[in-house]
Amino acid sequence: MLSFFKSKYNLTESEFAEKFFAELRKKVNGLELVSINGLEVTTKLKDSDNYRHFLDNSYAEYKNNPKDLKNVLEKYTVASKDLFLPEEPIQPNRIVPVIKDKRYLIESSKIIEDFENTHVYEKYNSELYIFYAEDKENSISYFTKEKYAKLNLDLESIKETAVENLNSVVSKMERHGENGYFMLTAGGDYEASLILFDIWNKENFPVNGNLIIGIPARDVILVTGTNDKENIERLKKTINEINETGDHIVSDKIFEFKNGQFELWE
Repeated sequence: MLSFFKSKYNLTESEFAEKFFAELRKKVNGLELVSINGLEVTTKLKDSDNYRHFLDNSYAEYKNNPKDLKNVLEKYTVASKDLFLPEEPIQPNRIVPVIKDKRYLIESSKIIEDFENTHVYEKYNSELYIFYAEDKENSISYFTKEKYAKLNLDLESIKETAVENLNSVVSKMERHGENGYFMLTAGGDYEASLILFDIWNKENFPVNGNLIIGIPARDVILVTGTNDKENIERLKKTINEINETGDHIVSDKIFEFKNGQFELWE
């Protein structure tokens, strides 16, 4: 029977944003609300600049599991609380590589003024970029060129450092699946970044044809082979579904391992 009563788990974007701010204000003394615009919350602390909180990922997590609202709000407000702490130098042993696609670059440039020129990243292939960030206790902090300049590291050195650090940051890597279709897990935050590891061979992933992968979200990396029609369709379906309803989206494309790295699979 249809119900005409609104479910307490059916929050609109603005209602979710209001709850986010209320929870964040409990953690940050003196925090003021400047505005709420859908999933964008702008706050201010005393005489500081405004802070903008983008809740797309947290709202997507909530929609996928509405009963987990309390945990979702706790997770993301704890991370946002770090924005208001005194700025500290980057810890080189906590620098990590984060894989994003060109959509992220385009959208971030719309939101953050001069984003492309102020943040530290490099092109990986025609679709993907490697962004460099600091893995903090409660959050992943993308750092600016201004902070990066104080490290006195060139981009090649920072990439080597970040990939080495990733080894200690990720949990134990595990391969799941069979019959030429696999999923790789490593803790839930950096699976997409595993494309930078030297693990991509037929011994580790016995597939039919050349290795191809999907990385629809930061915590999902799926593997099959170029000659496996059934599993390719399975891969495409999963990529599309996650891009439509998932959080921390990375890419809607398929990539083939060629000449030592992944390239867009045509």
